[in-house]
Amino acid sequence: MNHWATETIFLATAHFAAGIIGFFYRIFLSRSLGPQSMGIYQQVLSFYGTTITLMTAGIPVSVSKLIAEIHAGKTVNRSSEIVASAFFLTSSFSILGAVFLIVLSTALNRPVLLLILPAAVFVGFSSVLRGFFLGIQKTVPIRWSILGESLVRTLFGVIVIKSLVLAGLEGETRGAVTALAVGELVSLAVLAAFYKKCAGNPGKMHIKINNLVSILTIAIPVSLSQIIGSLSGSLEALLVPKSLEISGLSASDSMAIYGKTAGMVLPLLYFPALFTMSLSSNMIPRIAAALSKKNNAYAFRLSEQALTLTSLFSFAVSGFFIILAKPIGDVLFSGFSLETLIMGFAAGIPFFYAEHVLMALLRGTGNNNIPLVNSINSFLITNILLFLLVKKPYIGIYGYSLALITASSVSIFISLYYLEKTFNRKFNAVKIIIKPLMCGLFMAFILKHTYLPLKTLGLPEIVCIGADFLLGATGFLVLAMAMGMSLKSYK
Repeated sequence: MNHWATETIFLATAHFAAGIIGFFYRIFLSRSLGPQSMGIYQQVLSFYGTTITLMTAGIPVSVSKLIAEIHAGKTVNRSSEIVASAFFLTSSFSILGAVFLIVLSTALNRPVLLLILPAAVFVGFSSVLRGFFLGIQKTVPIRWSILGESLVRTLFGVIVIKSLVLAGLEGETRGAVTALAVGELVSLAVLAAFYKKCAGNPGKMHIKINNLVSILTIAIPVSLSQIIGSLSGSLEALLVPKSLEISGLSASDSMAIYGKTAGMVLPLLYFPALFTMSLSSNMIPRIAAALSKKNNAYAFRLSEQALTLTSLFSFAVSGFFIILAKPIGDVLFSGFSLETLIMGFAAGIPFFYAEHVLMALLRGTGNNNIPLVNSINSFLITNILLFLLVKKPYIGIYGYSLALITASSVSIFISLYYLEKTFNRKFNAVKIIIKPLMCGLFMAFILKHTYLPLKTLGLPEIVCIGADFLLGATGFLVLAMAMGMSLKSYK
């Protein structure tokens, strides 16, 4: 097998490059659109995610897992049949997405929601091809598609927003939604070109009933889980501003706080999760391939290594954002006073990242029912706690953070229990939790005690943040190596 850690790093690098482009594009959007329009754009993105879930219906996960199992057995011809069947199902489910958007745009009186339909269709077809390439463990096409999409979306978005050429069509979002469709079209074109070179013309492939059944057997529980998660995100987009209004804020102030939280703070905190996203994408097909070869020991080792990497990474990221919340907020979002918001939500980073990776590990083992249970639990816990806490004036928006952390904690506990039950082995808690936590605390200590001395040197804020991060990261890595944690065994 290929060195999965190397592939993860390469894929994560592409995600980070695209993420950096997208992140600064989001900063451009926040400054160009303003908090209230940014809140509307964030609501559109929430519904966009729900639409994609309805259209893809868990199919990409099915494709990745099935292709990995087929590829392990060298049955190449059936791989093309799986992809053809996935295209057929994605096209069929696009009707659900279209109906959802039509009903929603009418109910909310937001015609701009109809403009995300083309982008969602392009994402659906692209995700099938991404599943194929992940299944055969070739990530080069995925990397190029990611970079192409982010570059085109950003350039197109900046041009149309500054020129106002689409302001009459979109209204307050001023072309930002149309930019999504243009970027995703480029991504699909890149993947299709690589796929044609790799596997021939998709139009000549056959659709078989048994392949449709195989895909749907995996996709149905996955899709239900994703749909519940997306619906939860959409409900949160409605509940948070409304709960803030109940707490005594005006409608405009409530939307502005939600815009700052969901449109600025959460994207900032989830930006580093591009690494765990790449890790999760790599884990599903690799664990599936290992289990198809009856190599349970290797599958367990992969899972434990993935969890250890996730903990190391998430504790470091959490400490970085908590300690340097004020300078980071001032540099990236000057004038928005995001310090307390960043600190309040950054505390949940280890929970959020671990939950996502554990979902992928469960799906790699073929267990799609527990992620569904976790999605239902998270939907109920998050939205009930959100409504109960956010409306209290002395808690406010931070009740949203508490709700998310609580829901993630429950999901993590359940996921770990069933993973250990599947492998009939216990994960090493010291390696997965204690050592990474110690490294994270040590890094936070260094960050806290070196930032002010750097400031006294009169260096620019961004330089102080960068230098402080390098010092903290160095201490983090030194302590990790001193405790015997090495990437050499990650194969």
